Amino acid sequence: MSTNLQLCQSLRQECTDSGSGPTTVTGQTGELARFVKWIMDAWAELQQENELWRWMRKSFTVPTVASTGEYAYDATGLVDTVSNAAITRWSRWYRGTFKCYLQSAGVGSEYWLIWMDWDDFKRLYRFGTQTDGQPQRYSFDPTGKFCLGPKPSAVYVVSGDYQIGPQTLAADGDIPEMPTRFHNLIVYEAMSKYGGNRVAPEAILRANSEGGKLRAALELDQLPRWTYGEPLA
Repeated sequence: MSTNLQLCQSLRQECTDSGSGPTTVTGQTGELARFVKWIMDAWAELQQENELWRWMRKSFTVPTVASTGEYAYDATGLVDTVSNAAITRWSRWYRGTFKCYLQSAGVGSEYWLIWMDWDDFKRLYRFGTQTDGQPQRYSFDPTGKFCLGPKPSAVYVVSGDYQIGPQTLAADGDIPEMPTRFHNLIVYEAMSKYGGNRVAPEAILRANSEGGKLRAALELDQLPRWTYGEPLA
């Protein structure tokens, strides 16, 4: 496990830069500030490279409000199922994961909601006079809300998966949320930035060589596996 400060110190060591430190990530100037920023930027970029990183996938639940068909990540009652707290970092919803049950009937009545493309959904459920009922389908509107159709006529409990928003490394003790055995990949990604800044191709070469091995292992561990469909004939 590596803290933000330890990653910055590792970067300086890997780059064989003269001197020591940093001793903290806050309040730095000059070259030390660049080491801190390279680590921060490398981690931010790595998180956003793929929308399917497993460590960034979380689950949520929310009780609906009668006649209300649109819900943002910060809607009243919407919480992360592990922390049981309001979501403060949100990136997107995962299609194909939404399910629902009538609260008064209990979880035994749970069923899957059917995804619809937004334009098709809007034509079917957001046109003219609509009657509230049991939600059957869902979609995501352009603002990022998930939408139910028809609008619920009672309190239903909707649950599904979402992708958490990127973590920012700011304090000395901040720890990247991805599996700890891959933390050094952040250092190698930051080394490429160092190499570009210093016009040091040897640093970039080593970052690509060593970092490439870790990246391959990370993708194998944290991305869905390719599968093959049944033969057509």
